[in-house]
Amino acid sequence: MKKVCSFILATACVLSLLPTMPARAEVTKQEIVANTTYDNLHGEHWDDEYQFSFTAPEKGYFEIKITNTVAGDNDQAKIVVFDENNKEMYSHSDITYTTVKFPTTTGMRYLLKLNNVDGSTYSLRVNFTVATNWESGKNVDTASATNLTTGKEVYGILDRANEEDYYKFRVDKLSKVTLTLGPAEVTGDNKYFDGEIINSQNQTTSPFDYSSATQKKTVYLKKGTYYLKIHGDSAMPYRLQVSAKSANLKRVKIAKVGVSARQHGFFYDYRTVKNIKIKNYGAVDGYTVQVSTKKGFGNREYDNERDLGTYSDSDTKSTIRRMNGQSFRIRKAYYFRVRPYVYDAFGVKVYAKYSPIVKKKF
Repeated sequence: MKKVCSFILATACVLSLLPTMPARAEVTKQEIVANTTYDNLHGEHWDDEYQFSFTAPEKGYFEIKITNTVAGDNDQAKIVVFDENNKEMYSHSDITYTTVKFPTTTGMRYLLKLNNVDGSTYSLRVNFTVATNWESGKNVDTASATNLTTGKEVYGILDRANEEDYYKFRVDKLSKVTLTLGPAEVTGDNKYFDGEIINSQNQTTSPFDYSSATQKKTVYLKKGTYYLKIHGDSAMPYRLQVSAKSANLKRVKIAKVGVSARQHGFFYDYRTVKNIKIKNYGAVDGYTVQVSTKKGFGNREYDNERDLGTYSDSDTKSTIRRMNGQSFRIRKAYYFRVRPYVYDAFGVKVYAKYSPIVKKKF
C-alpha cells in the first residue's frame, strides 16, 4: 500500500512540472450584410479568429475596410478572403486599411477570416457598390464568360483563386476590332495585362505585346463569336474595351494598266507592264493579280498574290508595282483583274470580290 501511495505522489509531482496547455482558440462565426459596421472585434488569444460569411446582394463589387479603433495603437489585424469554392482570393495585414475591389454577382458567397485580433480592438465593414460595368466575378472559363457590349468599358480584377478572366463578344460581319486593355487607374506600379482571342475552332492568338501598361491593338475579325482570356498582374483592377466597325474591305477598280513601248527584234516582239493604278480601295493588306487571254480567266498568263510592302518596288494600296517589266506578246489582248485581301487576327486571308475586268491590247 505504501508503494502505491508513493507512486501516485511521484506521478502527481511530475505532472505538476509539465507546462500548462494553452487555452483553445476561439472561433466566432457570423453572417454579415453589406454596408454595416461591425465593432468591438477582439480576441483573448493569439489564434482567436472571426469567420464572417457574406452574400452579394446584387451585381457589383465590394471592398472590406478594417479599422484599428484604439487610438495610437499599431497592432495589425489580418483579413483573408475565400471564394464560394473555399479558394483563397486575397490576404493582407495592416493597422487600418481597405482591401482591393472584388467583383461579384447576386447570390455569390464569401468567407472572410479576421485574425491577429488579440492585441487590440477592430471594426469591419463590407462596402458594397452596385455596378453593371464590372465582370461577373465567376467568369473563369468560356462557359461562364462575361458578355461584352462593343463600345462599352468593363472592369475586372484578377486574384489568387482566379488568375484568368473570360469575356465573350460577337461581330456580325468582317470588322476592324480595336481592343483596349490596361490598368483601371494610371499608377506608377507598371502593372501589365495580357489577353488572348479565342475563336469557335478554339484557336488562340494574342495581339498584345506588353509594349505599355495600357495597350490599344486593332485586328480584323470575321463574322462570329469570340472569347477573350485576360491574365496578368493580380490585386489591381483592369479596364477592357472592345469596339468594332466595318473592315472597309471592298471591291476595287483598276484605274490604269501601264504599258511600256514596244520591244522587238528578229527573235522577240513584246511590251512590258508598268504600274497598275488602283482606285476605290479601302482596307488592304495585299492584292491578288490575274492576267489572262480569256475573259473567263480559264487560261491565266499571270496569277500571283503579294502583301503590301515598304520598299520602292513594293505594292501599295494605290499602285501595284510587282509586274513592272513583266513581258507579254505583241498584238494580243489581255484581261486584267485584281482583288484586295486582309489578314484576320488568326493569319487567315479574307478577300474582297475581284475588280471589274479591264481589257488591254499589247
